[in-house]
Amino acid sequence: MTIRLAALAAFVIVGLAGCAPPTPLSTPTAAPPVIEPSPTATPEPVVPAELVVLSSGVELYDSEGAMVGSFAWADETATALALLETAFGPVPVPSIRAGDGTHYPDFEAYDFAGIIYFSAIGLEKPRTEYFLPATVQVNTGSPINGVSVRTAAGLRVGATLADVLALTPELNYPHPLGTAYLIDPVDPALVSDPMNYTDMVAAVVDAAGTLRQLVAPYQSRTLF
Repeated sequence: MTIRLAALAAFVIVGLAGCAPPTPLSTPTAAPPVIEPSPTATPEPVVPAELVVLSSGVELYDSEGAMVGSFAWADETATALALLETAFGPVPVPSIRAGDGTHYPDFEAYDFAGIIYFSAIGLEKPRTEYFLPATVQVNTGSPINGVSVRTAAGLRVGATLADVLALTPELNYPHPLGTAYLIDPVDPALVSDPMNYTDMVAAVVDAAGTLRQLVAPYQSRTLF
């Protein structure tokens, strides 16, 4: 009996020794979260609202009053036309305004139906060294392509002589349409200098007392 119990105990021990502990089930690895890209904000379109004609050049502002861009008279024609296209639409085919063969060169004239941009061509020296590399002539007080045109002081074509005189123009000259009143000098100290000139803005008023044109730049004195 003792022998049978001992043998049974040995069998149980050997059997248990041969049994490996169960392998725990592996926990599935969670997939990394999918990060959706943030939507790219669509920039608000620029809405040109006002073109301001200065004695030194032109500035364009949007409907919020922020400057869209600008150009100076001596800037390249392509730079000026790009800004004017933003304001008024497609660039028109230019015509040629002939110079006088001596002091004034020929100009390409780009008529945006209310404002004309003139750019000097055939120059023999850099545009920055020429006294009149470009000019603009504003012929309407109505918005052009939704963009109004004014001077820094707020003058628009269609204003009255009283509006012009309220700005105390320092100079005036005869003009084919009436009288050109000069305002907004680049250098006020040179306005009365008989040996020099400064660029200004001309408000051209007809005999009936109506502002017919804005022209810039307009020299404070004739050099020739």
